[in-house]
Amino acid sequence: MPLLTESPPKGIEKVLDATVSELVGHGALALGSRALPAVSAPIRVHNLGADAIAAGKGLAAVQPTGWLSTLTTDGEVRGTIEVIPARPARKGTASAEGLRFGGFTTGPLQQALAAAIETAAKSSGRSEVQIAVLRVPALYLLALWLRDKGGDRLVPIAPCPSPLKAGEAYPAERALASLQEAAKSVLEGGEARN
Repeated sequence: MPLLTESPPKGIEKVLDATVSELVGHGALALGSRALPAVSAPIRVHNLGADAIAAGKGLAAVQPTGWLSTLTTDGEVRGTIEVIPARPARKGTASAEGLRFGGFTTGPLQQALAAAIETAAKSSGRSEVQIAVLRVPALYLLALWLRDKGGDRLVPIAPCPSPLKAGEAYPAERALASLQEAAKSVLEGGEARN
């Protein structure tokens, strides 16, 4: 069974198509003569602040920030496209209004993320597993967030903060607890980038 994702908002395909056209049209993405770009299904992205980890709030404190799609050509990962709300959600409303291009990132981190998603898809077997991406900017953590009947798990992407090891699945509560001291240290130093 494929990995499940939160349903993306209407119009995301249009933003992704326009983004790929712009990247190719302006030379930011060079394609071979026969290469056709392919964009993966969007995956929800959530941020978690160091303050929430230090306070032990866990995943209940995550903030959805956008959607991430992997861009490939001829099976090679070229990068990720992030789509974000055109306007943030207003207080008291459930969702943001509209979508826009948020960024295109390329490099080993994006390749590792794509490989981790592929590994998660293969290892899920017939289980229903919901997937998202979790970022903790202040601790330089990017992880897959997997949810199923067994609970929430995080799979850190290399490079990741110690004591976590890239590619290993951790119960989310345990992974975040292991980062509490690092989060407190960042906050005390005034270097938090939430």
